[in-house]
Amino acid sequence: MALQHLYRLTSAHLFGLLLRMLRNGPTAEDALQDTFIKIWNKADSYRESEGLPMTWMTSIARYHALDLIRADKSARQRDARYSLDETENPGTAMISLEHDVMNSQLMTRCLQRLEPNARDLVIDAYCCGYTQAELSQKSNTPLGTVKSWIRRSLKSLKECIDELS
Repeated sequence: MALQHLYRLTSAHLFGLLLRMLRNGPTAEDALQDTFIKIWNKADSYRESEGLPMTWMTSIARYHALDLIRADKSARQRDARYSLDETENPGTAMISLEHDVMNSQLMTRCLQRLEPNARDLVIDAYCCGYTQAELSQKSNTPLGTVKSWIRRSLKSLKECIDELS
């Protein structure tokens, strides 16, 4: 009864968020169901001191959507990278894999040139899906500073990649 009432009050907002992020109605519907299961199972972990209930539920939905996006992207990349069609020979696939490894090594070298705080922010933003506001709160750093560090870091990364490639 309580979950049903909570669902009626919040599902439209959460579904809108999921639909905007996932861009697919059936996937967003499934994600909404999964989100409410997570909300119900994690209800005892909610702390009023950490934010409003809707903010907490929105975070659960958002992180679930990000997980789905990452999983889908990873699966598509893996399938594209390792599948061979009739016109592709194994040598072409190996060249593609070597190219991916070289790009990964290049990015690692360029990331190492960044200041540790800025590097952590960029990785958290682009690999973990944190927003700049969340990074500001997480690192106890003013939002403007987080935005500046990320902007400068991205510029430095681009310059480094141009220089080394």
